[in-house]
Amino acid sequence: MKPFGKHLISEFINCPENILNNENSLKRILKLGIKKCRLNLKNIHAHKYSPIGVTVIAIISESHIAIHTYPESRHASIDIFTCSSKPQTEMKMLNFLKSKLKPETIRVIEMSRGNTLEIEHEDWIESFSTHGFNVKYHVKKRILTKKTKYQRIDIIENENFGKMLFLDRDLQIAEIDADIYNLSLISPLIALKNNLNNVAILGGGDGGVLFELLKHDPKNIVVVDIDEEVIKLSKKYLRCICNNAFSNPKVQVIINDANKYLETNYGFDAIIYDLTMNPEVLTRTNRIQFLDKFFSRIKNSLNEKGMVTLQCCSEFDIETIKLMKRILPKYFKNINCKKSFIPSFCESWIFISAEAK
Repeated sequence: MKPFGKHLISEFINCPENILNNENSLKRILKLGIKKCRLNLKNIHAHKYSPIGVTVIAIISESHIAIHTYPESRHASIDIFTCSSKPQTEMKMLNFLKSKLKPETIRVIEMSRGNTLEIEHEDWIESFSTHGFNVKYHVKKRILTKKTKYQRIDIIENENFGKMLFLDRDLQIAEIDADIYNLSLISPLIALKNNLNNVAILGGGDGGVLFELLKHDPKNIVVVDIDEEVIKLSKKYLRCICNNAFSNPKVQVIINDANKYLETNYGFDAIIYDLTMNPEVLTRTNRIQFLDKFFSRIKNSLNEKGMVTLQCCSEFDIETIKLMKRILPKYFKNINCKKSFIPSFCESWIFISAEAK
């Protein structure tokens, strides 16, 4: 499961003592903050302890918000958990509570909730794995953090890997070894350069695969990505990876769900699948059914002897590798797997190419 919610845990230190022991005031503050942040209050409960201290918990459609006070220490513990699609809602709520409870100092831990249980550190990004290890990257410079309708985008600079793009804390590409990743996807197509009249890149919003493919002179390329912000931000901050590829007259950019796009678009000599193999954020459909139908559509959108190439998964993701071995032979032949070590991933990655039946 991908991260679906943000959880802020904060300590408010040295607040005015009187407000911390006022049950009604704390309830009013919480209600007003929920309203100002455009969250949806379902219920609110409060309890005043003897001799002092108050707990207030608000149940909201997006999850919950809680305040627990220690007036004797001029301290309040804050818990904000939201699955809101509105950018930075949880931080807006925290800042509102700060303005009302007036702490002299605050401490905050930010966590992503899902399979992950990540603590947000200013100088580090941890890329979550289900294969027995996580990788933590030092943030030499935080270039951008933004939450879009679909995902969180982080662009950082690292001492060794250069500029790096993360989507929902999952590393997508890094400046230092982008060519390894990109070439692993397009090298099976290079032998077909005389036949590459129409190519579709599904995903690939960072433009790296597109830039590499343009070196081999295809006639037309369609890039289909659901999140326009990834493309905009890559063009602005990741020119080291995409260069000026998106402005090439051979390139058409389509902002759409790639699965839906393939329902009505055909005639491709090659399709490059640069999307996740874990689509649960975008669909409630069973993963196996979703991918089976998706690769069926890819096959139907290809010309005779058309090729698909795809980034599959980590070499340690045995479940996904087995799944691809079950699905792909139904629609493709001459299936070839290649393992490439990606230094910034700190592991080898599986790439697959195949020809439509």
